[in-house]
Amino acid sequence: MPLADLLSRHDWVFLQRDWRDHLAEPLGRDEEAPVAHWIAKGRPLVVARRREDDAPDLLRLGLAQPGKRRIGVTLPSRAVELRRRPPLLLDVVEFGAPFWPEAMRDLSALIAQAAPDTRVFGSFAWRFFASDAAEAYVTPASDIDLLLRPEQGRSLRGLVASLEGFAERHAAPRLDGEIALPGGDFISWREYAARPRLILVKGASNASLRAIEEIDRLLAARAA
Repeated sequence: MPLADLLSRHDWVFLQRDWRDHLAEPLGRDEEAPVAHWIAKGRPLVVARRREDDAPDLLRLGLAQPGKRRIGVTLPSRAVELRRRPPLLLDVVEFGAPFWPEAMRDLSALIAQAAPDTRVFGSFAWRFFASDAAEAYVTPASDIDLLLRPEQGRSLRGLVASLEGFAERHAAPRLDGEIALPGGDFISWREYAARPRLILVKGASNASLRAIEEIDRLLAARAA
């Protein structure tokens, strides 16, 4: 199976040294230097959503810089050296402790008991891979983007209810993020918790509305 088919949004990839030779789209004059600097430090890029007309082996990757600037990098999967999953929440929760010490203790205990395999994307993941506190990816305004999977310790609805309880106890940080569906699609866990009739499903290259009952069946089958 091609590597591009094994990767999904929020995965991370380390590139080969000759990554520039594989670029499918040129980087702008103000883009190549920060991308090259990041890669030279041995850091990965994140897998982003593809376009519907992309070639099967093409990857769209991203680099986020502190301050929300994002740079896209497009190249074939043969330029990838190594794949990494998103970091575990329990490995990054310390990054929020300077801003929300009580909330981070509460969240750490909740996740350790209910779903220790919970992972993160967004600012906390960038801070993890940057490995440099001077690069201000996590700030008092940051959300924590959680990546949930239904095979986790307790039922998904129970976990979501616990996360909603956390939000009632703590004004910050805001918990956000997605639930991973079978086949590589994603939904917002907050939207799922609201139980709408139709829910937005984000695929590898597109998005569509699907009935909440269909999502429930997919999640139940995966967790069984």
